Amino acid sequence: MALSADAAQMATYLAALTHPDTNAIRQAEIALKPILKNQQCVPAMIEVVKSRETQNDAVRHVTVIVLRKRIVGHFTKFDAATKAALKAELLSILQTESSRPVRNGVVALVATVCKVEAEASADSSQAAAGWPDLFQFIAAAAGDAHPEARELAFLLLGEMTETIGIHLKPQFGTLVSLFSAGLSDGDIKVQNASVKALGLLLSYLSDEDDIDTFAPLIPPILTVAEACRARNDEEIVSTTLDVLYDLCFSPSQAVAAHMSTIVKFSQICMADSNLEMGVRDSAALVVATMAESRPKHLGRDVPLLTGLLETIFNLIENSDGSAAGALFESNPAWKEDFEDTEGYDESEDGATTETGMAQGTLDMLACEVPKKFIFEPVVSRCMSRLGSSDPKQRKAGIACLGVIAEGCAEPLRENLAQVMPHVFKAAGDSDARVRECACFALGQISEHCQPEVLSYSSQILPIVFALLDDANIAVQATSCYVLEMFCERLEPDGVRPLLDPLVKKLASMLEATNKRSVQEMTVAALAATAVAAEEEFAPYVPGVANLMSKLMQLKDEKTFSLRGRALECMGHIAIAVGKETFRPYFQSTMQCACEGLTFESTDLHEFAYAAFANLSKVMGDEFSPVLQELVPHLITVISQDEGQLEKAEEAQGNQFNALDDSDEEDDEGGYVMHIRTALLESKKGAITAIGEMAAHSGAAFVPFLSDSVTVLLKAADNWHPLIKVECADAMASLIIPCVAQDHGGEIKWEKGDIGGASPMSANTTQIVNVVMKALVILMQDETKEVVGKACDSIQSIIELCGPHSLASVANECLENTYALLAKEAPCQQLEDYGEEFGDDDDDHDAFMTSVCDLVGSFGRVMGQHFVQYLPKFLPPICEYAKSSRPPSDRSMAMGCLGELAQELGTGISEYWPNVFYPAAIAGLADSDYSVRRNAAFCVGVSCEGLGESVTSQYGTMLQAMSPLFGIDVNDGDTAAACVDNASAAVARMITTSPSSVPLAQVLPVLLKVLPLKNDMTENETVYNCLFGMLEKNQPDLIANKLELSRVFAEAASEASKVDDDLKEKLKLALQSLH
Repeated sequence: MALSADAAQMATYLAALTHPDTNAIRQAEIALKPILKNQQCVPAMIEVVKSRETQNDAVRHVTVIVLRKRIVGHFTKFDAATKAALKAELLSILQTESSRPVRNGVVALVATVCKVEAEASADSSQAAAGWPDLFQFIAAAAGDAHPEARELAFLLLGEMTETIGIHLKPQFGTLVSLFSAGLSDGDIKVQNASVKALGLLLSYLSDEDDIDTFAPLIPPILTVAEACRARNDEEIVSTTLDVLYDLCFSPSQAVAAHMSTIVKFSQICMADSNLEMGVRDSAALVVATMAESRPKHLGRDVPLLTGLLETIFNLIENSDGSAAGALFESNPAWKEDFEDTEGYDESEDGATTETGMAQGTLDMLACEVPKKFIFEPVVSRCMSRLGSSDPKQRKAGIACLGVIAEGCAEPLRENLAQVMPHVFKAAGDSDARVRECACFALGQISEHCQPEVLSYSSQILPIVFALLDDANIAVQATSCYVLEMFCERLEPDGVRPLLDPLVKKLASMLEATNKRSVQEMTVAALAATAVAAEEEFAPYVPGVANLMSKLMQLKDEKTFSLRGRALECMGHIAIAVGKETFRPYFQSTMQCACEGLTFESTDLHEFAYAAFANLSKVMGDEFSPVLQELVPHLITVISQDEGQLEKAEEAQGNQFNALDDSDEEDDEGGYVMHIRTALLESKKGAITAIGEMAAHSGAAFVPFLSDSVTVLLKAADNWHPLIKVECADAMASLIIPCVAQDHGGEIKWEKGDIGGASPMSANTTQIVNVVMKALVILMQDETKEVVGKACDSIQSIIELCGPHSLASVANECLENTYALLAKEAPCQQLEDYGEEFGDDDDDHDAFMTSVCDLVGSFGRVMGQHFVQYLPKFLPPICEYAKSSRPPSDRSMAMGCLGELAQELGTGISEYWPNVFYPAAIAGLADSDYSVRRNAAFCVGVSCEGLGESVTSQYGTMLQAMSPLFGIDVNDGDTAAACVDNASAAVARMITTSPSSVPLAQVLPVLLKVLPLKNDMTENETVYNCLFGMLEKNQPDLIANKLELSRVFAEAASEASKVDDDLKEKLKLALQSLH
């Protein structure tokens, strides 16, 4: 049948749209645009679509696409009869259309019309009032004998997802039956179409209560998906995994009931080497996301968790890739240097490897699943594999131990004595891959298990030193990483025995190797060694600086990272050796940093900002002359918008945008916002530099304060937590220049004095009020790291400026702090996705330490004014002290109670019997050294503050502390600190009420553990107690004269860490004993 004149004309233009010639397409679009504004274009295009005999499928498909773009504007203006006729025509086409592309286009067109009708009759009591024939059509098609018809029903439902989700909720029961039949259909195409359609609806409803209606269909979806996996139909497997990911964060208990089957299916997909790596990685993402959203459910399901761990271990075990490669995935030099080495895990740029997928999933499990569930099964598998004769198993065992070091840092720190021998043995393994992974594990443990790991310095450093000579280059490079991580917090005593050979070895490695990645890691190791050695690194500065100066001249873009590392190394050397020793290298280092800003390299910019931060710390007022040039530059960087509008790529189905249903000629929809992550890092570095310059340049920074405050206040409202964290950290430093200029560097304030005149100047008050207001707002942020930094900065400010600095925001600040303690703050409300378990499975939240420290600071600054808040604050603090909580929580809570007792004195008397005393007694019996240490401190300061009112309980407290004096101080720093705090507690009790202490029994025990080994802050307390008794010739002390002489002699010796003034007193006291 011939086309009408209108339809024939349109067909000519529409055919032009199928040509590859862009000019022809553009001309056709120009010709079509005015025609498409006329309602008659709709019936004309319907004619073209129906003309299978005269128009090819490509033209008819394009016609459907264009019609869908224009139908909404015209359809709403049609009368009822025209609408009914058009809808009937569309259903007729669907029944007879044989071309799949055309039919699918008509399906989308029908869904668009259905949406318009549903929205028009949204208030109707009849759910399908807009187009009842369509729903009858779908129901009939779903029950048709022909599979193509049944498939069509689900194609329609899939396109109608949004309309169904909003307007057709009363029909959900009927839809469940339809989908159930489709999932069990005997035809694969029908099954696949039903999975796709139902998947779209599940994703749409995932965070709504209505998801419960469809949750029972999750198992049959997984049955279909599993059958697809078995026959390598990756499209449906991938579609299913996308839906499962969306369901992970659903709060529905009905969905949570299927967690086990969801994870098991994902686990099978992860292990299936026949699937594309991208599909397997999607499965791993489902597992990782489920661990994030339902960590307690996953942890409590022991068979599920252990099966998952076995799969992960097996993947790492059987993969040829480097299990230490996760360290270097972001370093292009690593791939360039090692892609030709044996066993390198080759993958496309940015693509996930099998080992990387497995390690990333294990890392997420370790970080999210409560440690009481995840730690033991992982470590037991590590240990069993480390004992294997198969090097692949040993590789997996030691690699997985390194992977969990961050997430399971707390239990790992507690079990280092059992774990470290296995790590040391693996470092000497005959297999290079095992040694490489042992270095990786050592580095991770060194990074995340501080300070406990430092007690192993005498074993770790020689092992790493030997591995620097390993025949395998990857092992050498990874050894440098261990040195960098381990030495960052090592004291000079720890690095001294190997300092000379270590520096010489690293320097020779740097000169000998041509591998950029090894050079970069060697430079980083040298920097960390300098930080550890402190002033003792001074003899090596000329030689190392000479090596760095050559690297700091590199101009090739590929070597910018190495150049930046060299600059970073010079900054760390400056921190280590101080102003006087570093002065000759200051100008050249600054010149390199400033020159780096002239290159189009955000990496070099970041390194430059870090150098400015470190050099301002070291050089102090000598850094001031460069402020005029640097600060405006940094402010400009911080002010930049990291978002950028870019032309969007044209997605499939969005072609012919010029023919959209709009009269607007401006193309405003073709752009998308791209985030320049590199600029985010630069802004972060610039904020850090501003903060350090303000903190260390003194009054010279005051002229730049106004602009700095303005830009940081704006940045504090940034969308990205990375920027907000740095702002919260830097804000406290902005007070320091005012204090330097107006107060001579120190504000003299009195604890709890808010009635008198403020000791702050007008300028200081103004900036304090502005900054404190911003920080209090940041306490309500949704990111815990931001909140923690805000608390840290508030503490710094109120302890620097006194109670008047808190006055303007006191109520809000105290309320925010209480909300955090009670777990009612915004950052604590995003975690529970339908998990009904209580707090006892929760792990320690590191940021809460900052919150509790702030509570202690309130006591230190507000004094007795804070006592009125104790009834509100103490109950949530004590919740963290419960025996069911992790050790870090218990230690944190006990430390907070101790600080409050110390600062409030008699103010805690009302709460001593029922809060402080029972908590301290329980803490002294705790299994964790840190808890016992803080409990001993709490006992001591409470006795000191409460005086005679608690002497009747001295006997019980001394008895509870007695076991602490039997702790082996060689069991680590925390053990030694525990004994030291017990000693100080006894000293406080003696000083407060000597008659209440059985000195004849107590003094020999006390003297035996002196001098203090770790907590040097308690020296004054302990020795002043002994001096006082000695002045009175206390008989029980004189009876222990020889032991007392030994203590004084050791404490006064040259090797002792007691400060010089106290040493002089000790020497005088020692003379009086002879």
